[in-house]
Amino acid sequence: MTIGRRLFMIGGGAAAVVFLGGATTSLDFGAEHRQSLLIAGSEEFAPYATKLADAFAKANPHVDVVVEAGGTVPGLLALARGAIDLALASRELTPSEDDKLTRSHLVARDAIGLVVNPANPLSGLTRKEAFAILREGKAPLRLYRRKPDAATQKAVDKLVLDHAEMAPGATIVDSGAAMRDKIAADPDGIGFLALHDVTPAVKVLAIDNVAMSRATILSGRYPFTRSFFCVTHGTRKGAATDAFLAFAMGREGQALFETMGLIAVR
Repeated sequence: MTIGRRLFMIGGGAAAVVFLGGATTSLDFGAEHRQSLLIAGSEEFAPYATKLADAFAKANPHVDVVVEAGGTVPGLLALARGAIDLALASRELTPSEDDKLTRSHLVARDAIGLVVNPANPLSGLTRKEAFAILREGKAPLRLYRRKPDAATQKAVDKLVLDHAEMAPGATIVDSGAAMRDKIAADPDGIGFLALHDVTPAVKVLAIDNVAMSRATILSGRYPFTRSFFCVTHGTRKGAATDAFLAFAMGREGQALFETMGLIAVR
């Protein structure tokens, strides 16, 4: 989906939201004066940001928050055009994206774990081995994957496969819970889970001799760590944007990230 063509409203009040190229956004809230906050970007971060935005809107009923998942790059482009107030990113900004007017605020971390059945003697892989198993399927293991549009699958495509395609013979499952159940029932299975779906029913493999843990995710040492950023552009962000950033990085927002299975960074 192209950012700027369709948006979804979080919180109170209905609104008509239209993007016209790089034009400013028009929101019609009737006679009552309200503030708006337009957020768009990373498909991986968006489900969590939507829940955060919902909590923020409940705490700030005068602000109408709109969230769209359209990708990190489209989000950053929309931000630079002034079409949105805040972009969502699930990676560090590139040098060309990180100009003097852009500020990237780390708000949470997550990780993708490669998982096997607890009975499997395998305890770890190198990044090269992980790539080979998921890319080529050349292993005495039964490979499971998510649908192409699943946020966790997109994270694996980026972090593990460097945007290559997974082996075509992998069995597709519909959710993280289904992936966990399949691996827990299959001694020869291998798949992947986001941090919030990991339980003792599966074994998470170390990567390059680094186990997935809170400490290694926070430090970024675990190779398949993903970081979630709120990105702003310009010197004047607006009261609603400042308030949302304070909420996301404050006690309540950080606690909410933890309840969603992410790692708080503050």
